[in-house]
Amino acid sequence: MPSSLHIGAILPEVSSQKQEKKSAASGNAASLMTTINNYLARLSGIKAGEKATFFRLLATMINAGISIVKALKILAQQFKNPRLKQTALELAEKIETGRSLSQAMADYDGIFDEAQRGMVESGEASGKLNQILLQLATQTERSSALLSQIRGAMIYPATVVCIMAGAGIAVMTFVMPKIKEMFASMGGELPAATQLLIKISDFLVASTLGLSNVIWGLLGVAGLVAGFIAFKKTELGKDVWAQVVLHFPVAGSLMRKVSLAQFCRSMATLTSSGLSIIKVLKITSGSISNRVYQKRILKIADDVRQGIPMGENMRDDPLFPGMVVGMISVAEQTAQIDTISEKLADFYEAEVNDTVKNLSSLIEPIIIVVLGLAVAFLVISVMMPILQSSDLAGNAA
Repeated sequence: MPSSLHIGAILPEVSSQKQEKKSAASGNAASLMTTINNYLARLSGIKAGEKATFFRLLATMINAGISIVKALKILAQQFKNPRLKQTALELAEKIETGRSLSQAMADYDGIFDEAQRGMVESGEASGKLNQILLQLATQTERSSALLSQIRGAMIYPATVVCIMAGAGIAVMTFVMPKIKEMFASMGGELPAATQLLIKISDFLVASTLGLSNVIWGLLGVAGLVAGFIAFKKTELGKDVWAQVVLHFPVAGSLMRKVSLAQFCRSMATLTSSGLSIIKVLKITSGSISNRVYQKRILKIADDVRQGIPMGENMRDDPLFPGMVVGMISVAEQTAQIDTISEKLADFYEAEVNDTVKNLSSLIEPIIIVVLGLAVAFLVISVMMPILQSSDLAGNAA
């Protein structure tokens, strides 16, 4: 009887240990899945439209009297994007620990840029956070629409260039070797253009019908592109590229207008929040995509601190057109920087939209000229030896 009591006492203990092990195993599995889900969520992207919706809904809830923490938790349930959902929850947790929204956003540099964080900070300081969030939503939507227009305008030229490159490789690989045999039978010295075509053709068909050379060529181009991208990410590369792009025939003018629109829009938004002009300029510099304008605006901020007005500082600078300099000078004299900057922003945003709409019509003539020159070079290189041989045969007769 004692033996049976001892076994009966042990069995529940063993069963409890098994349940604890199962619970621990399931807890570890759940923790692992959560870690994997969080990692995958960080890899997913956030579209500009989703970010604009985030700002707009957050502004609406704050305006309705809902606390920021509760609003963020509600938003986390509304969004389908895993990264945005996770970000909203983490922002709420950080704010609950005593941090402000702008301070919490600083931990998500890949989602919220410096200008957005600065505008949120100004909204918190001025008590106009809901208004600033609505302005951020509008600004994000406009930037997204602009990028979509630029991508749409570049689809046609990119497609034409790819087709032209494919046709050129096909001609060099399959057509030129046969023409080369015909030229060899004619004898005589070939023109320089024809010799160049033949050398390109020989390179492409050198081995395995040119497949290996084409692959090596593509790898070489990919390497150059990767090297260029890596260089652009360096501080020197960013400065050089920002300077170079401003001098491109069409893209340079567009980039200047985009930078001026960003500058004026940020000035209008931030000055209306009651911030000092020096702080406005420093925050504004971070909202501009071109580093040349970024550094120039930071220099303006330093000069304003020394007592030099913005209009005087911008005068005779090619980065700022005379209209901008004149209107900023008037804005400083009349204390209407926000109003006049907003009008300038509207003007340059309209200019950018018009330029983007006409981008396809501007690029199309250039593509036609390039295609025409390529076809002319090919025809002349092939036909010139044939005409020369015909002339020689006629003279011999």
